Amino acid sequence: MSETVQYSLRVTSTDTAWPDSVEFALFSLLGIRDVAIDEATTTVTVTADPALLSSDELVSTITAIADDFRVEMLPVSTGHDDSSRSGSTALTPCSPSHQAPPSVSLSPSHPTPLTLPLPVSQPPVSVSSPNHQTNPPSLSLIKNNSLNADAISPRLGLKSGIPKSEKALLDVGGMTCAACVNTIESNVSKAPGILSIKVSLLAQRAEIEFNPSIIQRADIPNLIEDMGFDAALIQQECKGSITLQIYGMTCASCSGTITQQVSLMPGIKSVSINLLANNGVFTFDKSICGVRDIVEKIEDLGFDALVADGGTNSQLESLNRTREIQEWRTAFWRAFVFAFPVSVVSMVLPKSIASIRILPGVHVGVWAMFLLTCPVQFGVARRFYVSAYKAVSHGSYTMDVLITLGTSIAFAFSTFTMVRSLMLCSEEPPEVFFETCASLIAFVTFGRYLENLAKGKTSTALSKLMSLAPSHAVLLTVDKSTGLVSGERKIATELIQPGDLIKIVPGERIAADGVVVFGSSHIDESLVTGESRTVSKKQDDAVIAGTINTTGMMHMRATRVGTDTTLSQILKLVSDAQTSKAPIQDLADQVASIFVPGVIALGCATFAFWTMVFMCTDFVPAGYTGDRFFLAVKMGISVIVVACPCALGLATPTAVMVGTGVGASLGILIKGGGPLSVANRVTKVVFDKTGTLTMGKMGVTKHVFKAPKRNEDNRDSGSKESLGPAQFLGIVGTVEEASEHAIGRAVLKYCKDSLKSSSFGFALHSFESVPGSGVYALVGTPFARYDVCIGNARFLESRGVKVPSAEITAVKQQEETGLTVVLVGVDGVFSGTFALSDVLKPESKATVAALRQLGLDVCMVTGDQELTALAIAEQCGISEVHAGVSPAGKKMLVEQMQTNGEVVAMIGDGVNDSASIAQSDVGIAVFGGTDVAIEAASIVLMREDMMQIVTALDLCRAIYSRIRLNFVWATGYNLLMVPLAMGFGVPWGVMLPPMLAGMAMSLSSVNVVVSSLLLRTYRKPSSVIAVSGTDDELETSNSEGGGAQRLLESLNFDDEVSKASNGAGGWFSVGSLLQRLKAFASGREYRQIGENAV
Repeated sequence: MSETVQYSLRVTSTDTAWPDSVEFALFSLLGIRDVAIDEATTTVTVTADPALLSSDELVSTITAIADDFRVEMLPVSTGHDDSSRSGSTALTPCSPSHQAPPSVSLSPSHPTPLTLPLPVSQPPVSVSSPNHQTNPPSLSLIKNNSLNADAISPRLGLKSGIPKSEKALLDVGGMTCAACVNTIESNVSKAPGILSIKVSLLAQRAEIEFNPSIIQRADIPNLIEDMGFDAALIQQECKGSITLQIYGMTCASCSGTITQQVSLMPGIKSVSINLLANNGVFTFDKSICGVRDIVEKIEDLGFDALVADGGTNSQLESLNRTREIQEWRTAFWRAFVFAFPVSVVSMVLPKSIASIRILPGVHVGVWAMFLLTCPVQFGVARRFYVSAYKAVSHGSYTMDVLITLGTSIAFAFSTFTMVRSLMLCSEEPPEVFFETCASLIAFVTFGRYLENLAKGKTSTALSKLMSLAPSHAVLLTVDKSTGLVSGERKIATELIQPGDLIKIVPGERIAADGVVVFGSSHIDESLVTGESRTVSKKQDDAVIAGTINTTGMMHMRATRVGTDTTLSQILKLVSDAQTSKAPIQDLADQVASIFVPGVIALGCATFAFWTMVFMCTDFVPAGYTGDRFFLAVKMGISVIVVACPCALGLATPTAVMVGTGVGASLGILIKGGGPLSVANRVTKVVFDKTGTLTMGKMGVTKHVFKAPKRNEDNRDSGSKESLGPAQFLGIVGTVEEASEHAIGRAVLKYCKDSLKSSSFGFALHSFESVPGSGVYALVGTPFARYDVCIGNARFLESRGVKVPSAEITAVKQQEETGLTVVLVGVDGVFSGTFALSDVLKPESKATVAALRQLGLDVCMVTGDQELTALAIAEQCGISEVHAGVSPAGKKMLVEQMQTNGEVVAMIGDGVNDSASIAQSDVGIAVFGGTDVAIEAASIVLMREDMMQIVTALDLCRAIYSRIRLNFVWATGYNLLMVPLAMGFGVPWGVMLPPMLAGMAMSLSSVNVVVSSLLLRTYRKPSSVIAVSGTDDELETSNSEGGGAQRLLESLNFDDEVSKASNGAGGWFSVGSLLQRLKAFASGREYRQIGENAV
């Protein structure tokens, strides 16, 4: 037999679901024979082939799961596959035919895609194409030995380098269009030490990667401010660090006292007090002390301390456009106060009054317009001048350049004619168009006001999400001597620490992630899943920060607080992701870079052309009675003013922000704009089986009880009555209580459910596990003892239990249908069987049918045996099956499909799916997926509803269609209005005055934003509604406690994360976050991932 080694490790983590994470990660490694986890001692015992797996690889695999995982190696022992292990709590699958398929470990931090060439000696993969119909043709199995890892190098070492760069997140103000974004990105990227930059127009944020050895973080905002924009660093709070506002300090002695005393506290790593700013930064070990300990220490010293705002308020203002809306509204009213009388004098006041001369060459109407226009031109429009100057000085051109140029030409020309009239003492009033300057600025400010108002609406739901965390919580104090609650007090949410006992009353929001220790209630968790139905919570159930307690009173023990809560990490991911762009946005940026210079050139050409026409001919436009030269000037100004690059720049980001928000409200997280264009072109959907189409955990489908005859030679058994069905289940359940294996847990659950009891009335006297075979135990009562064997037929016979040949035949027949069968012997006599299988998810068949209705090919790939795969595929209605495929083979299969011209969407949930998910064009991780799968995916589903896959693909199509519609509108507007302003309609008496040109330009951007907002009316496909029976309304639950649709918009994760592995390491909290959501929503999910692992 092959030699094995038992590695013992002690794992520490703050994640309550760490056993699941470790189990999932380890069973993806090649050479794993068995994994046993003891949660009480946090010990993991791994049985493995030392030729395929080293201890270093075990440690690196576990520590890569999340940042807070720590591993300590314990002494190593060797053994053999057929050796028994007493006292073990691990039960391996009983059927010897179920061999664990080889797999490849995939590190989430691997910087480049894993490429595994197909062996030359093996035939290529043959792929069948199912018909697009609800009832597929007969099943055909595609079993590809060439996709098995046996043909691949047994072990691949994957390492990633440690980046030497840092990232800075900044609030950027003053951006109005794509040209502004392009200006910042192009100029900042040229600065020494800047490695990359991503700017989000809607979020008003920039993410800059830089080399700290070349440029300091504090100097980065200056690069942006020099271009005429406002920039401020966002304080990014690291783990174990807090900034406190401290009041009462008057001198250096005060700050020194705080520094000295707080530094003496256990767990404090550093203290930095700023006397002038009245604040302090404290770095500490979260496992030893917390924020409240620091605050209370400072208060004991006689000072007041409050947690400083971590940027939430500024982000809320940025998302809601609070400051911009207020500024543009004020600017508009100031401009309107002067522009309205100017327009009245110009167009309403009788000419006889306006032309009254006060002095020679000085006319009442002209000078009144001049005096009223000056405050608008040099006051309200000052921001345009400043922005335009800084943009031009850096060699870039923005919309502000066009506005400044158009109004300045009109004002300068009107001023020139007015002064000329004064010098010549003209009796007739000069030709001026001051009303163009004032009205144009008023219209532009009004348009900017409406535009920001509409932009704020795109993130209203996200702003609500940011406001979900309560400001206070009720802390319970416990008498240590009695263990009873002795009092309560209200504290700020920021001061809650892990381990605190918190009281939650009906109608209150939960302030931290935790576990219920007393009471029961129903919780509105729509924040997480998007569903309006409340979830029942009782003792030992997990609850999430930001959700609402609807009915009963509960006590909970806080487990994750502050920035570690699920809500806080979602918000941080949103903030980090808002700066990514959709690929189609690059087109808008390229157009914006040449748009303004091109428009200025067209304006000059228009003026020159019509000046020559009017000078060389007697042509007079129909209906025009003024000086033709002035008309040429007005037409040039109209061209400059009417063109609008803003609409092009807003076409994509507004649609992405609203669309991803709609997706989040439906429980679909779309990582930015990248997946949208690709999902729109998907032609083939590839499903993993275990955990995706199926529940991913074993369940007993059938059990057979054979009343055994007592073994008369068993002298230790005492006086025993014949076993009945209830006693049989009780005995088996008692044995399986000592097991931690998936099959054992499934059998235990079945016994408890069948007996409707959590206890069995038997005592376990001894327990022995034999890896790969079964378990042997001695179970008894005060009056009798039973020798129990549970395992495969060979194991039972080795223990003296003779299995009838008819039963062996029946077991083989069941195994041929994909079932796993466990045999039971009691007191040396065969007593019954349990048949287990992975249960199909209820919506799987309908999902496959709905995808076919969308015109997509569907296939299934699994590492399971072909009979099991065929059985599941037949239930789902899938005609194309790839069975016995290793994790590396799955990736190669996706590659081959892409080579054949398919645009592939890979849907999976496990570590062994991560390579194929990353390789696919669109990776989709289902609810409950592992960390690595979630990080590799471009779309994550947050509901246990397979129909979400159909909704996700359909929504991506809807969003992309809206983006194209926005581009059509923005492009069509410019293609229509610019020629009209240039005078193409002059022969027919159709002209566009500068004032109307400014109005049209201002409203064009508003139209694009409103068009994107219409995505909020999205409805699920009819096939999804038919299955779910409901159609979520996105705007029906806006109340505080309504809970049903809270849009989590702008989840723009880096587009490259979905391609290969190079972005996976950067998503420090996506996997652990969604792993916790799985545990929160449904408790731990145990999968059969041993010898039947997919």
